[in-house]
Amino acid sequence: MKKEYRTGTEIKWIPDGFHFLGPEETEKRRKLLGNLHSFFVDRGFLEVKPPGFDYSSTFYEHVSDTEKGKILKSRDLDGNEISPSLDLTIQVVKGMSGYKGKKGSSKVYYTGRIFKDAGRGLGRRREILQAGAEIIGHSNGNTFKLLLSLIDEILEKFYINRKLTIVLGNILVVSSIFDKLNFTEYQRKLLTGFIYRKDSFEITQFLKSIEISTDQIQVIVDLLLGFIPGNKVPDELKKLNQDWNLNLEETFKETEDILSYCSKMKNLDLCLDYSLVRDMDYYTGFILHGYAGSNSTPVITGGAYDILFEKFSVEPKRACGFAININIFEELLETVY
Repeated sequence: MKKEYRTGTEIKWIPDGFHFLGPEETEKRRKLLGNLHSFFVDRGFLEVKPPGFDYSSTFYEHVSDTEKGKILKSRDLDGNEISPSLDLTIQVVKGMSGYKGKKGSSKVYYTGRIFKDAGRGLGRRREILQAGAEIIGHSNGNTFKLLLSLIDEILEKFYINRKLTIVLGNILVVSSIFDKLNFTEYQRKLLTGFIYRKDSFEITQFLKSIEISTDQIQVIVDLLLGFIPGNKVPDELKKLNQDWNLNLEETFKETEDILSYCSKMKNLDLCLDYSLVRDMDYYTGFILHGYAGSNSTPVITGGAYDILFEKFSVEPKRACGFAININIFEELLETVY
């Protein structure tokens, strides 16, 4: 039995996707996390510590089908299926929903590791260090202006010498179109996959099977496949909202307010992209991804998840936040120093 496990590879190597940090790397990380701790505490955030493991069902019930395939699973001695954290936001909201020490709104931050299984490939990472900030009790446009201000300040504090491209979307836009067209749950999932992959052919073919005009199909395809620069919601989308009575006027007003507000920021460039539709059962409003240079993995992700708190508690409460991929953030710092 011992020989079965003590192969040469297992003795000499750490499993692919996990990493050992030496003394110098550990010192740099300790300093980075210490500075982030000071940053959030100085701005009124309270530190919380999510657990390393949770019931596997906690993640299965709240993440996309793609993410479900990345969950690492094991069983404890009682026979319960448990998993290392796949999503720290879910665990923070779950924990805060049962925390009775503070009523009303809360501002919390955390650091922790997430674990995602992945197929073999160059540069795959199965252990990711993350730092995040959550505002529980608010999730409107002004709250997102605050979140984006925090991101801008973090980049300034750490002397990141490049702008971060923030791609801003809103789940309400796509879900309102889906509701108007009376899509079934199956149709929603199918089209959501096409949208996220920006598969123009499949989106067009799908929409052609529905009783809507060619002009409206083109508006929807253009809306879902293109990055929208500038500080305005496209007129074509506003017209679609009016023609279909989507009731998105307040959403558009908040969007343009955020875009205008952030146009003055030194370290952020914003654009709209309504194809950010992953985890539509998770996010409920604004959603953002932050990219640095040509790296296709976002260094920052975030959004509003107003229904998540209620799923763990009888009390409905709005919530939003963002998370920093520390591994990618460290790579950015290496280009600075």
